[in-house]
Amino acid sequence: MPLFIKTMRLICYFLFLILVSCGIPQAEYDRLKRENEKLKNKLAECELTPAEMYEKAVNYYDTEEYTKSRKRLLTLKAKYVNSNEYKKGKVLLKKVEQKILETARSNKKAKISEKEDNEGMSNIQDNPDSEANKKALSRMEKKYDIDNDVTWYRDKSSTKLNTKNYIQAYIGKKEKKPWLGISINYFSKKKSLHIERIEITVDGEIFEIIENIPGEFKEKQESGGKREWLDRVVKNEDLTLTRKIASSKIAQIKFVGKDDVYQRTITKVEKKAIQNVLKAFVALGGNL
Repeated sequence: MPLFIKTMRLICYFLFLILVSCGIPQAEYDRLKRENEKLKNKLAECELTPAEMYEKAVNYYDTEEYTKSRKRLLTLKAKYVNSNEYKKGKVLLKKVEQKILETARSNKKAKISEKEDNEGMSNIQDNPDSEANKKALSRMEKKYDIDNDVTWYRDKSSTKLNTKNYIQAYIGKKEKKPWLGISINYFSKKKSLHIERIEITVDGEIFEIIENIPGEFKEKQESGGKREWLDRVVKNEDLTLTRKIASSKIAQIKFVGKDDVYQRTITKVEKKAIQNVLKAFVALGGNL
């Protein structure tokens, strides 16, 4: 048995003797217990065979714990570089390091995107000529309503299908000043809710949407199912809620009806579309 392993076992035994002794303060007991556990873990690591090391590296890879897998493979290399297991491990190591690089790049892009979104949301209030707002305006689908002399703007990523569940913001513009609208849609082929109110939870904060006037929650049989929706001009509380959804990390929408309740998470695509609409609204001369 290697001298190092013998020494580790003696230390573990020594700590065990201390732990079972009486009169030790609780804090010191806990510290010694933790040290003993660490030493046991190190001892267990030292006694792993090349096959066990490789197996653990593969398991970490399968569960996407790439840093742990790499560490295990490097230990295998350091201790058993000439083993058959390390020959297989070299191939796995390349894959692991590639995955680590891909994850790092993905995280970096996500942070940049989040930063840009946050910066964009903080600048839209009083900067109609900003590049971010102009860029958002270019992402709008534009449609002129000749009968009402209104130009409508909606984000190109927003669905047009009434058979989908969605929350969307849009813009209407007649003459000079634009206005914001919000559209919330529920569709099911299985059951009706007969919606009485909508609850939206934004990063833990709960908002309630109720009818401002009777009949705002509408219902219709459509495409072999039941469509229920709300569509109205954004004012006061709705504007605060819309902005919070756009900049939220987690937002959930709950339809509370007479007969049942339905809840889902508002998607990143929906939130990004609302961000774009808010920025485009300011670019068109609107005030938030």
